Amino acid sequence: MKRFRTIRRILCLTAAMLLAFVSACCAEGAEVVEEGFAFSEELSVRYPQITGLEDEALQAQVNRLIQEKSNSGGYLSRAALLISGGSLKVEWKGGILGDVFSCAVSASGAVENTRNTYVWTAVTADLRDGQEIAFDQLFTDAEAAKDLIAEYLEDEVAPELSAHLANSELTPVPELFFLEKSGVTLLYPVSRLSTLSDRAGDIRIGWNVLRDVLDLSEDSVASRIGVQEMISLTGGSAEQLRAMAAEGSLTGIPARLGDSMKELTDRYHMLIDPDGFEGGRLFSLEGGCFGDVFLMTDDLTRGWENSVVEGIRMDRGCLWGLCVRETAREDWIAALGEPDGSAEIDEDKAEAIRGYTGTCDYYYCGERILQLYSDEAGILVSIVLT
Repeated sequence: MKRFRTIRRILCLTAAMLLAFVSACCAEGAEVVEEGFAFSEELSVRYPQITGLEDEALQAQVNRLIQEKSNSGGYLSRAALLISGGSLKVEWKGGILGDVFSCAVSASGAVENTRNTYVWTAVTADLRDGQEIAFDQLFTDAEAAKDLIAEYLEDEVAPELSAHLANSELTPVPELFFLEKSGVTLLYPVSRLSTLSDRAGDIRIGWNVLRDVLDLSEDSVASRIGVQEMISLTGGSAEQLRAMAAEGSLTGIPARLGDSMKELTDRYHMLIDPDGFEGGRLFSLEGGCFGDVFLMTDDLTRGWENSVVEGIRMDRGCLWGLCVRETAREDWIAALGEPDGSAEIDEDKAEAIRGYTGTCDYYYCGERILQLYSDEAGILVSIVLT
């Protein structure tokens, strides 16, 4: 019996290793390409497709799933009817995470009839077998996870968003979602959550919020897309954080240092008017990816059209183990090393920068500066890149 158990363990281990190898081979070389139709700025349909998979039958299966769930065929047919007059703009966002593909597709304009509206579709596909991945597969207990998410939405998100939305009904948790490196994004019908610019709302929830309910076992979806490295501060985190900062961006935020503010506000729209801070303005944009994220500019004396992103500030979420409102200063110093500089933030300085009293640690990353702000208790409250 003992020998049988040993053999069984060896077989199970071999099977697991083989599965991991097959998984890696299936996703290796996979890329996302954009297909569709663009007649004008007001009439275009764009959607993603997968290319580069070794198994052509599997690739075809994945692409059929994407087309079905994104309703790309329906939108193309609708666009053909609107060539003589009418607007329809279909865009997508997302990509490949490990051996999983996930995306959200937005359609705005005369989607179903002449009345303008905004509609989300979404799909998350397993590149190992071509099957759709369900929301519940992310968690050890799906009902407990939904309860946690509902509580978080009501306690943390609703109070901040309610004044800036045309309507908001955050719970129950919506059916549509897509996965990102930094979290899971919930996609709402326009009837339940809509912005002041009449777009259907979306809310990103950082993986750190879901830590206690995520299935992080070896072959789980969350592990395969790299969630563990986003919520755990390790020795490898330093390299990822420094590389990210040197590129002038924060993972999961679709803005870079030097980007045109006019182009960003045209695309994402302002949530509220810019707020002043010491030396410039803070911009809040619509969209789940900009929840508690502020783009920092000059004081706009050079004119709106010339203003660029001079800093990115994140007050919620997680980046390669740096989790806002969770990570202790001593922990990031242990991972990143002693800062290149530190400054105490007193009440006057905190008021000037629209922040908190405490400490700011500076890390030079190429031509960029990564600034980590902790409160008086030594807990991370803000990540700033300049």
